[in-house]
Amino acid sequence: MERQATLFEALLSASRKLELDYEQATMDAPARAGAVRQAAAKYLEGYASFNGIDKEAALTSYMGTIRRYVLDIRQFVETGKYPLEINRDQFEISRSDYDLFLILTILVTRHRCAIMEELMNFPPQGTPLVIGVGSGVELGFIRPLAGGDAYDLYINPFAREAHPQWQFHEKLYRPARQLYGTIYAIELLEHLPDPYALVEDCHKSLADSGRLVATTATNVPQFDHRYNFVSDEEFERRMSRLGFELEHKRAIPHDYANTSIGARNAFYVFKKMT
Repeated sequence: MERQATLFEALLSASRKLELDYEQATMDAPARAGAVRQAAAKYLEGYASFNGIDKEAALTSYMGTIRRYVLDIRQFVETGKYPLEINRDQFEISRSDYDLFLILTILVTRHRCAIMEELMNFPPQGTPLVIGVGSGVELGFIRPLAGGDAYDLYINPFAREAHPQWQFHEKLYRPARQLYGTIYAIELLEHLPDPYALVEDCHKSLADSGRLVATTATNVPQFDHRYNFVSDEEFERRMSRLGFELEHKRAIPHDYANTSIGARNAFYVFKKMT
């Protein structure tokens, strides 16, 4: 019996752009990246099936989000400003569109795959806390021994089904008595008008010598990004003043065809100083 194509394979067959992006992203990729993409493709399959999203809907959703981001990049090249700096009334995309974008970009870009690779390199010590669940795909790369707490303002029901070991909280995180060994804030800080307020909350919520695993984004003019981390040095100085010691850093550049805006992420592991 002939094997049925996965959703991701079907998407590659249906879109030459996706196919080319995937070929570029996977060229000379390390074996760890292959494991990440295999897990992301499996999660995509489950997410789409659970939410009743077929190939055509997934492709329409992804291409629409990409077209919007291309326009935002062009505007950033012209003005040096993020969309919310130009117009505070940005059109919100649906949560499922956003989730599909987050999952698919692990598969067809180098930078998001690299972030997941880094997550796999730093498993949690003690009880973990994840702030900003997103689509839920990242939880599969954290892999705690006995679950942990996961917060977001909206959590797709599939994330709960896919990760039953986690305790999900559909609300804003606020420090409480619970202390955590590791806190994850992945692709979150750039969405906040004052990211350092969250960093302070994380410091309060960490056990002694606990770790904060976080990313920053520089020159990534996404429609919902509010903070541009233009200087790694300034960010690291402020983290030190807030009581964190830098343990690990990886710069992760974005690769955009025909456009160079210096877009990049930085993946950090900080240790709480006592």
